[in-house]
Amino acid sequence: MQKFSLMFLSIVLFVSCQEGKNDTDSKIAEGKIIKDSFESISYDEQLKMIKENTPENHILSNDIHFINDSILKGKFELDILKYELESAKKKCYPIRIEKKIFDEFYNEGFENLGDLNGDKKNDSVFVLHALNYCENGDSYYFTDNKIPRILTESNCCHPKSIFSIGDIDEDGGNEIAEYYSSCSSRYKKINIWTLKENKWELVASCAYTLNDNYKPFEDFEKLFKKISKNKFKFLEISDINVKGELVKEWITVTMK
Repeated sequence: MQKFSLMFLSIVLFVSCQEGKNDTDSKIAEGKIIKDSFESISYDEQLKMIKENTPENHILSNDIHFINDSILKGKFELDILKYELESAKKKCYPIRIEKKIFDEFYNEGFENLGDLNGDKKNDSVFVLHALNYCENGDSYYFTDNKIPRILTESNCCHPKSIFSIGDIDEDGGNEIAEYYSSCSSRYKKINIWTLKENKWELVASCAYTLNDNYKPFEDFEKLFKKISKNKFKFLEISDINVKGELVKEWITVTMK
């Protein structure tokens, strides 16, 4: 009798396990069908679904109408078509952001940089949030749609963090310096950029540690010196030692 009971229990457990396994397999199969169905929908159709399900107090990070009307306030019409085409290729979907986030953090206006591309017109810079999930930080945009943006991996970007340093290579357009901040660390960078054939080229990335002797904006002329055409010096401040002294060194950079 005991043997019969054990055999019956074994059969029940086997059947239960098989049913559980079949149920699990069914759910996995169902999940795969849903995933495959979603992936079979085009990028534009998926984008439409995201827009339709966005709450009223949110906007999508690539909402160009909101950006032009509410952020840029008609002072400049930004064109992001070339960035959106890249997003579609990579299936990089926009982010839902509360409207007040834009108002609080991405409405700092413009910073004049002078003529950047030699067309005899002044260009200004402004900052926007990442356009999609594939981007890891803010971007600097310019009031000439021919000038490409500078994409960063930082969420601590401000228009004043980009400033003109004059025409180092004497080609008619100003070079710019970017104060690059990782938000929390005292170790920063000063990136020097030049615009060549409507593409930004990184000339140098110079170490800068927060200190009381040199401020990145007010004292930039103490950190940077043009030597001659295509050549400049920069005072790198890599650290502060145990005595409180700056670890610094002048480096010379020659633009190609």
